Amino acid sequence: MAADKQARRIGADGKLYFTYNLKAEYEMRPPFSTPFNYRVIGVEFDEPTETEYYRIESAGEELPARFSVAQLEILFAQLPHTEIAEGEPVELPLLLEEVKAFYAAKRSEAKKANVRENEKLKGTSWNSYLQAVKSLKDNLCYAVSLHDEVQAVALGNRITELETQMQQLLTAKNVDERILRKVADCPLCKDTGVKDGKICDCARVMGDKIKTFNSLKRLIAAKDDSRQTCKSVMRL
Repeated sequence: MAADKQARRIGADGKLYFTYNLKAEYEMRPPFSTPFNYRVIGVEFDEPTETEYYRIESAGEELPARFSVAQLEILFAQLPHTEIAEGEPVELPLLLEEVKAFYAAKRSEAKKANVRENEKLKGTSWNSYLQAVKSLKDNLCYAVSLHDEVQAVALGNRITELETQMQQLLTAKNVDERILRKVADCPLCKDTGVKDGKICDCARVMGDKIKTFNSLKRLIAAKDDSRQTCKSVMRL
């Protein structure tokens, strides 16, 4: 089973948990022999494949292999059984799917913010400045390639003058230049949360916020009153 196809267990708080609880215990009942127990003594998470694994104990001895969810389901399907100890739920670590969802929302908000910053510059000379600077930089490259030092210096001075005026305009209009120019917060992943197919370090730092975002989405999806759900989560 592909990791991204595995069904995840959603808790009442909207967070994702290991499918089986730590210290959960199951009584297995063979039809013609004495019942015996399986006990979950360890939960592990393989991050590259995002696969859950479990360590199982029986009669005081740990079974030699670790079990995936699918393997445990096969194990339990072999005999009638009853859960005799609920155990303790263990939250899953940050998942790639949660990171992607959070950063998709972040980019959506950044796009809206960019529109707002551009609105502040409507009716100003901003676009004319941009075009002029681009043209001057092209001319500067040409002058430098011809070793025309006098022209290169003059063009460089003019570019500096225009860029100063542009900064003054941004200040006067209270424009956030990073938002206006769509500068990513993370130069490694470009605000995707993913680098080389793995969770970027910037996303790990945001782990709690990412989990909260996704938990809230799940809770809202499960309830009609999204406004009340938001208020409940904010009180946590």
